[in-house]
Amino acid sequence: MIEVFKTKNIGFCFGVKRAIKMVIKEAESNDKIYTIGPIIHNPQMVGMLAQKGIKPVMDIKNITDGVIVFRTHGIKKEEEDFVKQRGLKYIDATCPFVKKVRRHAIMLKKMGYKVVIVGEKEHPEVKSVLSYLDNDGIVLQKPEIIDFRKIGVVSQTTLEKEYVLDIVKELLKEAKELRFFNTICDNTWIRKQEASNLAQKVDLMIIVGGKNSSNTTKLYETVKKIQPKTYHIETDEDMDKDWFKGIKRVGITGGASTPDFLIDMVERQVKNF
Repeated sequence: MIEVFKTKNIGFCFGVKRAIKMVIKEAESNDKIYTIGPIIHNPQMVGMLAQKGIKPVMDIKNITDGVIVFRTHGIKKEEEDFVKQRGLKYIDATCPFVKKVRRHAIMLKKMGYKVVIVGEKEHPEVKSVLSYLDNDGIVLQKPEIIDFRKIGVVSQTTLEKEYVLDIVKELLKEAKELRFFNTICDNTWIRKQEASNLAQKVDLMIIVGGKNSSNTTKLYETVKKIQPKTYHIETDEDMDKDWFKGIKRVGITGGASTPDFLIDMVERQVKNF
């Protein structure tokens, strides 16, 4: 029989749990709720919310009534301005830790620093923060020297500390003054530590979460370096029975936007193999 072990920190993180609770409560009294893009990066949960009337839209200009939800990753400044100028009702479900990145970035710009955002250029969180700088900032995805003497640095909340520090060290080679705010979410770091520790003790690891989730993908990449038999799945239906031949101990963890019910279904299926 296969033994299953799970990390302590699993399921929704604080920011995601808060956002889901807010929109579900609103859905009790309103049947027209729109999120600007998916509220979180988990297709299964987004699908369940859609059944409650909570639907993602890509172009805010298509919304004329109902309630607009600012998703966990934050929205662009011009989108927020549009909502307020039109007098549309809205709920701000932006993760407080993402707002912290934004606040630091705005403050650094006001103090005369060239703001560098360490992160993925196409990630909605990075795009959101950059928009509040009037797109007057630099996004770095790898170590690179830039020709500014006064640099302020923030980072996407879901990154590895070592990855961010490598970029900061490179910036120090030319900068005369550098101010760095560590805006990595502690929960993201803790999950990676717990998953890395568990990966050393089991024969196979399962990472549950959306394929479009940055933090889940990075979690998978980290764990796979430790345990080669690591698989990133979205649901129990993605698993292959052959993976578990000769396997006695299986570890399970999930991304910050992975609901408990998906993890529970995966656990039950593993035990049935």
